[in-house]
Amino acid sequence: MRQLPLDLSLKDPPTFANFWQGSNGESWAAARYLAEGGTGPLYLWGPGQCGKTHLLVAAARLATEAGASCAYVSCDDAPSWAALADLPSDALVCIDGLEHAAGRPDGERALFLAFETFVPHRRLLLAAAGNPSTLPVARADLRTRLASGPVIHMTAPTHDDLVSILVERARHRGLELTHEGAQYLLCRSPREPRLLIEQLAGLDRAALADGRRLTLPFLRAWLKG
Repeated sequence: MRQLPLDLSLKDPPTFANFWQGSNGESWAAARYLAEGGTGPLYLWGPGQCGKTHLLVAAARLATEAGASCAYVSCDDAPSWAALADLPSDALVCIDGLEHAAGRPDGERALFLAFETFVPHRRLLLAAAGNPSTLPVARADLRTRLASGPVIHMTAPTHDDLVSILVERARHRGLELTHEGAQYLLCRSPREPRLLIEQLAGLDRAALADGRRLTLPFLRAWLKG
């Protein structure tokens, strides 16, 4: 008889603790430094699924939990730049998807004002698909400011990284997933970390309902499901 589980499974909010560093250890350390009160700016760039948004959200979460003023702005969602006006000059400001603001007068103006407003600390954590020299930025003064701090290139996780991410995230949920099981899932699932983590949430509920470990027979049945 199947047990009907309550929704007691652990969530997976982006944090520094659950970020798989792999080849992105430098970006992890630099973002954490800024989140803990360090000065900026810091510019992270790289392809989709490399963890840029994870680090920005993790930094905002850590700063907020420490009682610091903080804002997170996503440029691909028609951002509300007005929210930055009431922040103190030492606030942490995380701005994601800069490529969507580049070349737009309103976006470039807001970004430039952010650099001028949040001084002397300039705790700006910025993320984009490309580095400052390749973004289609019209304002030369903004391009200079974007590159005025560390500029760190992030890389997408490798196959082995994704396997390790699955095993580690499963462990955080109290699930036992072997490397063999993770390989099996990865070969039959989207190779995007976010979607893999969502898949783990479904596995968590199914495993709790059936009272079973994440064995290969269980994974095969669940994927056919």
